Amino acid sequence: MNLKPLIDSSYLARYLLLNTVDISDHQVFPEREIQNSNPTFHFSSEENGYANLTTLNQVLPSIAHAHQNETIDQFLAHNGTVAFLVIQNDKLIVEKYYNGYDHSSICTSFSTVKSFVSAMIGIALQEKLLRGLDDPITHYLSELKAPHWSEITLRHLVSMSSGLKYQSNGFLPWNDEPRIYYSLDLRGLARDSVKSEPPGLHFHYNNYNLVLLGMILERVTGGPVSHYLQEKIWKPLGMEFPASWSLDSQQCGMEKMESGLNARAVDFAKFGRLYLRRGDWNGRQIIPEHWIAESTTIEPTAKWTNYKYLWWIPHSGQGRFMAVGNLGQFIYVAPDKDCLILRFGRGKPRNWQLFSALTELF
Repeated sequence: MNLKPLIDSSYLARYLLLNTVDISDHQVFPEREIQNSNPTFHFSSEENGYANLTTLNQVLPSIAHAHQNETIDQFLAHNGTVAFLVIQNDKLIVEKYYNGYDHSSICTSFSTVKSFVSAMIGIALQEKLLRGLDDPITHYLSELKAPHWSEITLRHLVSMSSGLKYQSNGFLPWNDEPRIYYSLDLRGLARDSVKSEPPGLHFHYNNYNLVLLGMILERVTGGPVSHYLQEKIWKPLGMEFPASWSLDSQQCGMEKMESGLNARAVDFAKFGRLYLRRGDWNGRQIIPEHWIAESTTIEPTAKWTNYKYLWWIPHSGQGRFMAVGNLGQFIYVAPDKDCLILRFGRGKPRNWQLFSALTELF
């Protein structure tokens, strides 16, 4: 029985039939292609990189609760890892794949895509498509008429402080998490979201914020968000492969802003390199340097200290930041070590300390 027509037309069918989030979910949603272009950028490689992993094997049990004789390769494979890359000093030190994946396998971003959205907001500000972060979102989305909408600014959206109601605990069909993930009409769902508290009071991780940012990017660029990503990031960075962005449905055609960028691990790593280089790509400033600093730095007076503009900030005090997604996807950027670590997988690793410790070995 062909279930695709049912999945393409019913939220409840999606919830019942697809109700297990998986890295291969790009295969079940409609998508919009993102083209790459020449010249392609390739990392140079470092032959001695694997010696660092051998060193890590000696300390693995104490930092990751691994079994006494478990190697780093075994640890990563057992934790559902599919891709593990380390880049330092512009060299690809480690490129390892597990559980049937290889260099050309497609990985779904999940929420690491939020950091790509942050980059596009910074570019749109630089291009003066957006006037400023303190603009009310109703300046761009005039159809939002309820009083609470005019209180919410772009800054509230990128800092996860919009005050919109969002129930993320559990995956029951009436919770907002599955409603966003399986929605056939993300724009309509976001327009119907309601106020929980005044904006700016508290950090509250909320995927409606990303849908609203996507609607604003559509409005100011005059096209799909995928096209803006293609022209402003994917092509300029010389990505090795084309990519795609999953859509809510063919009919509505909106990118799954919170989770749905599908690409190869090595191309996700190039996005991390762009941030290591403060937005510069081989002499061309792709993202404004001041935006990268502002979006990844916590001020001393900040109300919350582990999140800025769609980037997570570890409490290391070393200027590091990371894009994080469901099932343990992440791009960990350590400018103090000129190093980035990428891990994508089917399940969350048992201990995040492993990846912080890794940076000390390079």
